[in-house]
Amino acid sequence: MSESLFESQAVVNALAEVVGANSLDLIGELAIEESVDEFSLAERLGMDVKVVRKVLYKLYDNSLVKFKRFKDQDTGWYIYMWSLEGNKVKHLVERVRREKITGIREQLDREQEHQFFMCESGCTRAPFETAMEAGFVCPHCGCRMDFQDNGHIIKQLESQLKEIERTFGQ
Repeated sequence: MSESLFESQAVVNALAEVVGANSLDLIGELAIEESVDEFSLAERLGMDVKVVRKVLYKLYDNSLVKFKRFKDQDTGWYIYMWSLEGNKVKHLVERVRREKITGIREQLDREQEHQFFMCESGCTRAPFETAMEAGFVCPHCGCRMDFQDNGHIIKQLESQLKEIERTFGQ
């Protein structure tokens, strides 16, 4: 695996989404070296080994790394050698893209299908049915609930969909 893994902004975005942007250095180390233990990674990156393990477990849960376990003959402890599964990164990028698009589309559908009412103090936003059941009075603060034009929210969600397509590709 080479550093070319990070050439695509979509890959960087997906990895940052799954394991956190602060973990990209660790992934970069795994991309450079074929097989490395968590203690070496922690030392190279100046990180606590517990933090390194946490990131490795997240990567493992997403099928992005594999490990081999060896028993140290001197100490009797097990040593885990970790390797990046770079060929699975493309699947991660696609999964993250699909999840984001699905979430935004669901929210967009809700916004397009409902009229919303918001209380004067801004603590509650509810669809028409819920606001009507409450007598158009906020159940939290007692203020009147008025119609809220959600056209700007719809435009913002549509813009987010376009941005995901631009950032993660089609």
